[in-house]
Formats: sequence, structure tokens, C-alpha cells
Amino acid sequence: MVIVRADGTTAAPSPRLAAGAGEEQPAVRTTKDWQLSLHLVEERDTTRVHAVLDADGAVLHSDAYARRNPLDDPAPAVGDEFAVGRALIDLGHQLLRAGTRHATGSAEE
Repeated sequence: MVIVRADGTTAAPSPRLAAGAGEEQPAVRTTKDWQLSLHLVEERDTTRVHAVLDADGAVLHSDAYARRNPLDDPAPAVGDEFAVGRALIDLGHQLLRAGTRHATGSAEE
């Protein structure tokens, strides 16, 4: 659709203008809250994390861990960061695979 003005110039239609309807439609706004829960357990040189993402009713889970090199000084915060980072990367991959499946209508990943 192109708008042709009386002076002969053209313009793109407003995004809120319904195609072919000729009348303006209200903008649609959707708000969603996704909840992420992280449960960390430190045991000797290993940090384990269980991550749960509730994506508006679709729940994804990820388990990850980080292990400290016995030669390194103890630094629990570093283990937390690596374990949580790995869990979040896994959740991200799960979301991308789900999006691909939904976009293509395919069971392929």
C-alpha cells in the first residue's frame, strides 16, 4: 500500500493503518513476565546449579556445574559465576531451538 497525496508525492502508510481497511487500528501491546529461579549448591571444589525458567507457562530446566582446579585458591563466587553462566547458556540454546521449531513448524533442531 502506498499513500498518494494530492500533490503527487507518495508516502508509506502508518503502521497502525490496517491494510485495506482504511481505518486506524489501536496499537497492540503485550506484557509478559518470565520467572527465572537459580538454586546453587557448593560442595568442596564443585558448584552445581539448577536453573528453572518459567516462560509464560512453558518451563525449561538446566543443570550445570563448575569445578575448581585443586591448585587454585578457593573462590566460591567464581564457581557460582561459571556454573550459572553455563546454565543460562543452556537455557538460551533451549529457547533458540524452541523458537526455531515454532517458526518452522518442524521437529528438527
